[in-house]
Amino acid sequence: MATTTELTKVIVITETHFEQELLNEFRELGIKGFTCMNCWGQGHHQVYDEPFIGHSQTRIEIITTEAIAESIVDYCRQPRFESYAISAYLESVRVRDPNKFIA
Repeated sequence: MATTTELTKVIVITETHFEQELLNEFRELGIKGFTCMNCWGQGHHQVYDEPFIGHSQTRIEIITTEAIAESIVDYCRQPRFESYAISAYLESVRVRDPNKFIA
């Protein structure tokens, strides 16, 4: 059986207009890569449609160290984001090649 290393996956779901700002900040925090996908849903904030892009939210997934993941969550919890649809949460994951995910 191959050995694995435990890393942290951080999932950020936010309004599409924050995507580039957040990705730029996450790169500054030290991420190596990410996956983005269009999504929609409803939670604490009302769902709305973006007439020109067809989706209102984006989901960003990053596998990284626990320290960087915590920094990402802290960034997303800034008071300036309180009135916007943005959520961030963490999951523990096991990977076979951690060098693919951390710098």
